[in-house]
Amino acid sequence: MKMRYIIWKIGNQFKKVFTWWCWVLNYIARFSTLSAFLSIFKIEYFTAYLWRCTGCNIGKRVCIGWDVYWDVGNAKLITIEDDVWIASRALILCHKREMSLYYKGESYKSLPHKRMPVTIKKGACVSMGAMIMPGVTIGEGAVVGAYSLVNKDVPAWTIVAGNPAKVIKEIKPRG
Repeated sequence: MKMRYIIWKIGNQFKKVFTWWCWVLNYIARFSTLSAFLSIFKIEYFTAYLWRCTGCNIGKRVCIGWDVYWDVGNAKLITIEDDVWIASRALILCHKREMSLYYKGESYKSLPHKRMPVTIKKGACVSMGAMIMPGVTIGEGAVVGAYSLVNKDVPAWTIVAGNPAKVIKEIKPRG
């Protein structure tokens, strides 16, 4: 019994250290001039590397702008495929409160979190200041307009904008 407790205690401490380290990487990725400095030496995907270190599933040639916030505590729920661009100040969330359990006179803080994955498909673009809500899939080649609130799936090869985001244009093939 005592050995189990010791193992549990060590595991708990490891989780705390790992969570702290993920937040440190989050801070470095969001605000560090190191990302800009490394881009001079053609190490353009340094921020994506830091995201991978926190648990995100990130493809190749993913570019992430300055001050992009992602849900570090639920990073394993974020999947970003190849050739995606995420512009500065975007926000990607993987959890929200379970509002169906909220009743008059009760505390909002006591509501459990609902965790859902976010997927950004190949070649998509998330513009500056856009907010991606939990459970959303952004389709291949889709573009999310600046400061849009995406709370539903975005079809492939479309441009969405607004609050909430709506399809404003379908991208046609060349020719």
